[in-house]
Formats: sequence, C-alpha cells, structure tokens
Amino acid sequence: MKTFIKLISVLSLATLLLTGCNGSSSLTPPGTLDAGGGVVATDQVDNGAGTGTVVTANFTSALDINNLNQVIGIAEVTPGVPFSAALWTVGVDGVATIAPTSLAPLVSGRFAAAFAIDEAGSPVGQADNGSRLVAVIWKNHAAPTALPQLAAAGNYAAYAISDDGNLIVGSAVDVTGTTRAVIWAANEAGVFVAAPTVLPANIFASGADLSPFSAANGIARAGANEILVVGEAEAGNGTIHAALWRSTNGGAIFTPVDLGAEHIALAVNSARKIVGENDTTLAPVSWQVNAQGVVAAPVTLADAGSAVAVNENGRVAGWSGASDRATVWNGTTPATLFDTVSQAFALNNDIQPLVVGREGSQGFIKRTN
Repeated sequence: MKTFIKLISVLSLATLLLTGCNGSSSLTPPGTLDAGGGVVATDQVDNGAGTGTVVTANFTSALDINNLNQVIGIAEVTPGVPFSAALWTVGVDGVATIAPTSLAPLVSGRFAAAFAIDEAGSPVGQADNGSRLVAVIWKNHAAPTALPQLAAAGNYAAYAISDDGNLIVGSAVDVTGTTRAVIWAANEAGVFVAAPTVLPANIFASGADLSPFSAANGIARAGANEILVVGEAEAGNGTIHAALWRSTNGGAIFTPVDLGAEHIALAVNSARKIVGENDTTLAPVSWQVNAQGVVAAPVTLADAGSAVAVNENGRVAGWSGASDRATVWNGTTPATLFDTVSQAFALNNDIQPLVVGREGSQGFIKRTN
C-alpha cells in the first residue's frame, strides 16, 4: 500500500506545539481520545460528494492510513494542551464508528505526533523527550520507543515507514549540528538498534559550499533489492532541490539523484512514481522513474497546490487551487473532495480509495470514486 505525507502542515503544527498553543508544551496531558476526551465521529462517508466522516476535537488531522484502515495523526482535545499522537480504526467500508485511542507520549503531558503507519499497524513520528524532539516508533501501537540517534542533540523526526516496517526515513542532526536525510534499518528481529545511515547529499554542493540541509519524506521498495527514498536537499547556494536516493543492492549504497531545483519530493510508490511540489509556482507535480533509474521531466497536476501522497494504484492525493481544496488525481484528472479549505494527506490502495486529511480544524476520512 503505502502512502506518505508532506510535512508542511505537521511541521508547522509541531512548531505551534513547541511554543505551545498557549505558550507551553508541558501542560496537563490530554488523556485518551475517546468519548470522554471529546473525540467523536459522524457516519457521513459517501463516494465523493459529501462531507465524509469527520473526527471532531478542538483540532485533529488525519495524516496516514494503511490497508487495515488504521488511521494515524494528531489531535488537540483541549485548547492549549500539547498535541497527542492519535490512532483511529474504521470499518472496511469507511463508515463504521471510529474508535480513537491516544498513542502514548515519551513524557507525560508532552507533544507527540504520528506521521506514518506501516501495514502491520506500527506508527512512526516525533515526540518531545523533555528537552527536544526525537524520532519514535509505536511498535504495534504500543508504548513509544525513541529511534537511535546520530548525536545527542538537535531535533529528529520519522516521516515515513516501509510497508513491511523494516525501514524508516526522516531527518536527524549529525555531530556537526547539520540536519540530514537519514534511513533507519531494523535488524533481523525487526528492532531498530543501529544509528541511522545518512543519505548522501554531495551532489547538492556548490563548489566548496556543502549542502547545509536535507530530509527524507517518503520510501518505497520497487523490488527485492531496489529501495527508493525521496525528499529534499538544500544546495550549497541555498536553493532547495527535490531529491531521490536510489539503492539497487538492498540499501547498502544509495545514489542521490537531483529531481530539480525549487522542487520538493514528498512521496513515492513501488511503481517508482514520485509526487511533490514545484516551490516556484507552488504547484503539485509528479515524476516517473523507469527501471534503469532514469527520471522523466515532472508533470504539473494543477496550477496551484501540492501532491503529498501516492498509492500503489498510482492515485495521488494532496490539494489544489489557491485556497487549498483536498484533491485526488487519477492520472492527471482531479477530483476535489470539499468546497472548503482542506488538505488530503494519504489514501489506501482500494480501487475506490479511502482518503484521509484535514478540513478546516478537523480530520476526515472519505471514499472517492
């Protein structure tokens, strides 16, 4: 399956949370996201024209969905209280009652957010450890475990996880204090014990000026030994480039590929379809990579918006228009999900996929044609 989300929304939310919606990230913990915590669901899912199932709390955002119809994201149940990582499970028809639970934080009362989930139900994301943000995994949505670090300083995040749960990508701060795109690989027991591998950014240097930043946003396996990681890297001259890191030997070596200046790559599927954004025109785009690793020129999907997720059927989710309308593309044909400000962050592999995202201040799940 797998879809991957853009960080544009969640990173800004993390910033809000670190400063505190009302100035603090260490207030009373929100508790579980059940009826007592104020999260409820309607039963208004349809096939593309209505409001969909809306998850209500003070603020929610549904950020990823797997083929078990487990939805993860973030929720602020009480104004001013740090966001909680949240898990909702819905019926196969997308209409059943949503039973949300709170994924435990690393430190009680501190910020946590789940950004992606694998096919076995293990979310990954970011949590406040009391002094900074670290990358975490909730294995089988149990208690969180901080992923191994490069250096005991700076903020870390896990933005995407492979379908099998054995590879996680995101960002980490190295010993020089530089934020880098990284990949964590599980051992034979499926446990993450080794420090992450830094993905190379040498092609984004400008003369003697090395790349000062990179981050990995999405991952997919395109075969037994081929792994594709996508993200962004800042060149030595300050220009942001969409980046592809491709391995054909099971992850032993990753070769960086420049997908273009003033672009960001946000997600990739096993058919080597990449989606993202042109940051000059602020328009959603897609790239296609062939079996030899050759990348075709980006295809623009709309005049404005962003493409942040792609499923295994090639359907793309994101938003379009100057006012942001949640959108799903079938090829280059768009279907707008709402007439209000909204963003679609992920979709599953159904022929008529379930799409999750945010409309206004509320998360939603909705089936599309």
